[in-house]
Amino acid sequence: MIHEVKENDYVKRAFSAVIASLILMLLAVAAGVVVYAYVMGWIGGATTNPRQTGHLSFDSTWASVTTGNISIAVRNVGGTNLLIDKVYIQGVDLTANCTILNIAIPGTGYSLATQAVATLVIKYTGMTTGTFYTVQVACKDGTIISQAVQAQ
Repeated sequence: MIHEVKENDYVKRAFSAVIASLILMLLAVAAGVVVYAYVMGWIGGATTNPRQTGHLSFDSTWASVTTGNISIAVRNVGGTNLLIDKVYIQGVDLTANCTILNIAIPGTGYSLATQAVATLVIKYTGMTTGTFYTVQVACKDGTIISQAVQAQ
């Protein structure tokens, strides 16, 4: 015998219309919360000012075998003032042998304003003509610049 299906049989087994509406509203609210959190995070990141960082650039470098000096002109091209702290030649700290405007770099560092240039003169004897020497300048905030200079 064939069983006849009545419309009321499906309604009794399914969710009620009220429960289905509540579940749909809950899903819509949850999706709205996710979208809100994403958009506010994006807007918050886009509107905050990034931390100003230091950035150095070598304007010129010169190594003279006859005088035993390496001269470098360093420019602060970043968005904040920097404190030049250390000077290295071939990985050796030669800050004690370095002068800026004939003045030794103090223990607190040499302040280099934004867009300012400082000419560093490092006493480095024993250079050989034609040999490249790596010069590094480090600042207290972690800004470092490095370049090779050929002795003349």
